[in-house]
Amino acid sequence: MHHCDFMDCTVTREGNVIVLSAFGRLDGFGAEKADDLLRSSLHEGDRAVVIDMSGVDFMSSAGLRFFQSLYITMKERNGRVAVAGVGEYVHKIFAMGGFLRVIEEYPDLAAALADLQPTGAGAEEASGVFTDLGGAGAILRYAGSLRAVYAGPFSEQEITAVPVPVGGYMVGVGAAAPDMEAAAPLVGEMLCIGGTAYTMPADGNLTPDYILPEHLEAGHITLASAFRAGIDGRFSAQLTLAADGPDGIALQEIAEKIAGHLSETDPGYTGIFSFLLRGAARGVCSADIRSSLLEAHRASGDAGKAQPHSMYFGMRPGALAAERVIATDIEPRYDGETLIAFGYVIDRARAESVFDPAVLEALFYTRPGAPASSLFIYASGAVYTRVPFVEPGVLEEGVVTALKEGEFSALHHLLPITKLRSATVGIAPVTRIERV
Repeated sequence: MHHCDFMDCTVTREGNVIVLSAFGRLDGFGAEKADDLLRSSLHEGDRAVVIDMSGVDFMSSAGLRFFQSLYITMKERNGRVAVAGVGEYVHKIFAMGGFLRVIEEYPDLAAALADLQPTGAGAEEASGVFTDLGGAGAILRYAGSLRAVYAGPFSEQEITAVPVPVGGYMVGVGAAAPDMEAAAPLVGEMLCIGGTAYTMPADGNLTPDYILPEHLEAGHITLASAFRAGIDGRFSAQLTLAADGPDGIALQEIAEKIAGHLSETDPGYTGIFSFLLRGAARGVCSADIRSSLLEAHRASGDAGKAQPHSMYFGMRPGALAAERVIATDIEPRYDGETLIAFGYVIDRARAESVFDPAVLEALFYTRPGAPASSLFIYASGAVYTRVPFVEPGVLEEGVVTALKEGEFSALHHLLPITKLRSATVGIAPVTRIERV
């Protein structure tokens, strides 16, 4: 809940509808504050706003301009604006300005919510539409071993420099520092989108950072990784979807939907695909590296080094205890904010019939206690706020808009239970795997 000091004023969410409730004077000063308050709460996917006017006893022409600006904003996203509980004096001002021809009016807030919530919840949206973009399959290129990062054996020799310029899309475990020696103890969550590198240094603070392409290319910063994976190729299909209800749709469900579609439509589907996602978050759940992997592996000792390990089983004897270095948060966060995510999905049964299991082993790891699933999802996401509205179905241009005009807020390794209100997903079926 947000507050402003010119009058009693709050912004809340009722389902997927934003409600601004105000008491006092909606004059020039008040209208400016209300506009700032509302826009700071307006997320990219929001399409319904109701202003509870039952406590407003005065409104000037500046107040009408506030509504005019709000109406234009919501019209751009095919949304709706409503007022509720309008008193006699304020009603006259609205009527004189002709606003009641374009802004919906309701006797009270309950009536407004009853009518607007189906729109806000996206009940009329298509649950999922696939679009064929054409093009050949992609190559998944990787360095290091995800399994070694978590299950060992792991040492400083596993950490290598990331070539600059980064470009494209990449996900992994890495860090930025003046040199390799400084970067090695800090490797944590890493995501690269269009040349911008996002990192979460494993210094215990769980505070993300980012480095712009020009700063990386200047050569004063070293980007190092313990594991990284990216694609060479373009997205040959796209999924545009919205959740059927207010609870959202899980990343796991999205991956299953894509895997099912590829199984039915792509004769050459290998069981692996990469994806780029841009969506409105319903709740991000994460498992982030919070402290030094090198120190934790050293502390775990040499016990069990000679023991065989396999992608089919959990942690081998003597391996790193995940809870020592991983901060897991299953409390959903960032409701309504923009999520830009990149990663890959492996359908183990299908992929093992195409690729050498020894190759797959470097790309796959099962966290102890993780729910059993036929799909392995490895993805990280950057959270952005104050992102301008972009039409559903616009992917890479929409990503650029978020990066250039939004405000970076957080970086997380995404758990499959992460949920989205809506998403546009670029899909790149992987036909080859290459180690670099």
